Amino acid sequence: MANHSENLNAKMLFTEHPTPQFRRDNFRLLNGKWDFLMDFSFARPENYPETIVVPFAVEAEASGIARSVAKENYLHYRTSIDLDEIPENQEYALHFEAVDQVCDVYLNGELLGHHEGGYFPFEFSLKNAVVGSNVLEVTVQDDTDSDLFPRGKQSNENGGIWYKPTSGIWGNVWLEKRPKSHIRSIKLIPDFDNGLLRINIDFEGKIESGAILAVCPDDHEIKVPLDGLTAEIDVKDHLFPWSPDHPNLYALKITINEDEVCSYFAMRKFSIVELDGHKVFGLNNKPLFLTGPLDQGYWENCGMTPPDDKALVDDIELIKSMGFNMSRKHIKIEPMRWYYHCDRLGVVVIQDFINGGSRYSKFLITTAPFIRYKFNDLKMFKTFGRGNPESRKAFEKDMKPFIDLLYNVPCIGIWTLFNEGWGQFDAVRLTEELRKLDDSRPIDSTSGWYDQHCGDFESRHIYFRPVKLRRVEGRALYLSEYGGYSLYIEGHAKIQKKVFGYKVFDSQEKFATAIRSLWEKQIIPLVKSAHLSIAVYTQLSDVEDEINGLVTYDRKVVKIDPELMKELNRRLTFDE
Repeated sequence: MANHSENLNAKMLFTEHPTPQFRRDNFRLLNGKWDFLMDFSFARPENYPETIVVPFAVEAEASGIARSVAKENYLHYRTSIDLDEIPENQEYALHFEAVDQVCDVYLNGELLGHHEGGYFPFEFSLKNAVVGSNVLEVTVQDDTDSDLFPRGKQSNENGGIWYKPTSGIWGNVWLEKRPKSHIRSIKLIPDFDNGLLRINIDFEGKIESGAILAVCPDDHEIKVPLDGLTAEIDVKDHLFPWSPDHPNLYALKITINEDEVCSYFAMRKFSIVELDGHKVFGLNNKPLFLTGPLDQGYWENCGMTPPDDKALVDDIELIKSMGFNMSRKHIKIEPMRWYYHCDRLGVVVIQDFINGGSRYSKFLITTAPFIRYKFNDLKMFKTFGRGNPESRKAFEKDMKPFIDLLYNVPCIGIWTLFNEGWGQFDAVRLTEELRKLDDSRPIDSTSGWYDQHCGDFESRHIYFRPVKLRRVEGRALYLSEYGGYSLYIEGHAKIQKKVFGYKVFDSQEKFATAIRSLWEKQIIPLVKSAHLSIAVYTQLSDVEDEINGLVTYDRKVVKIDPELMKELNRRLTFDE
């Protein structure tokens, strides 16, 4: 594999549209070199003495800054935008994919808007734009350890399983032209059993005319007139189910008045089904064993931002080449292009919510892999880092925008609500709240530890000891993390403090032998003996001090033969 972060070109970082499921053709990426200053004042500066490469976080080497950010710091960005004159009925819209955490955006000295939270996209209309040169300024403050905002693996005390913070702009920034009366959002609801796609539309303005065009995988076109905010497309005569082996996608174009948005969808159904009297994961009403890696989405020198679009594709193609059919996206929201590539290449995604709250008990973190604690999470707010009621409110407030952002993504098959107790609270009630937001996907309520007997899975993490599981009743059995085998490759690691791993090997031969033994003696037998439904191996790539990846942090060395992995994963199936 290639290291895409070695030769970054600040003028050509990304060229593709950032949101393939909601695409207008008239867009311009604003990534590249921006003016930059980090100081201790909220006031916008007159001088910007440094240059930063957007969209890389301040801490990332690729940004050109590579410095730590304190909660007292303010990050100031500035760039110029040249705008053409547009008709009175059109406007420019400015999009940010991700800014961590709290930011204010100004155009020509006037406040465009304010945004809080480090993982969700947001946009502003450029109402005070002028023809010619415009000055865009962004002011950001990031308190990584705040208990009010989601942060994933970010920590000011990085090391081990915790990584360097991600501060400032870390996602694409782009500009688009659109009519002032425009499509704000769409919701795509596949009804697999009836061969229908239902569409809900949020539109700014009055609908005068509209139409929907779907292009099936066999190139058959279905045209539907639109006279309201809902529509149905009947594809039962051209039904091409989506699966990892056959990732069929339908093209979609929605036209209302003068606005046109391109998208795509898939016909698939995720559910829990019965197999030999036991619950298992199902795709399109049939049992499907899911095997895949834990994928944290970090890149050497770039942090949480991919160096380019091909880096996303390379990771997914590596997953497929090893015979995996799933990826667990671990407590991070990826750029929408990552999900698009999973959609088109055929990878089921288990999507984690982003954990937050304050740090919780180190004693529990280190002992929970060995002791099955039975805690009531209604009585453990402080222990699990949710002692602040405002922190709990913030998590609940983020649930809807999280689902709204990712609902349409065909490949997402399972939601993970809480992981290993990080920020966990009231899991029973929040599982039901999540089902109200999306009843089309199974839920792993408490991944790994502190089961509250809710959700669709009994979800276990097993490290340090042999994997032994028993059959469960009423829910599917899910090995949501295991393995973590570590192999240090000289010259291809970026250790911050000290090497971290669950079981360490000193050669690729010993590493491969151990992986084969793990699959053959522990994991494969569980499919029949315990009706295991899903298995997530830790992990896809090394990340900072963690060297338990199947590929190195720089993506240059694949530590194990993909053909061996493919042969082992072929045997993880309900069919044999």
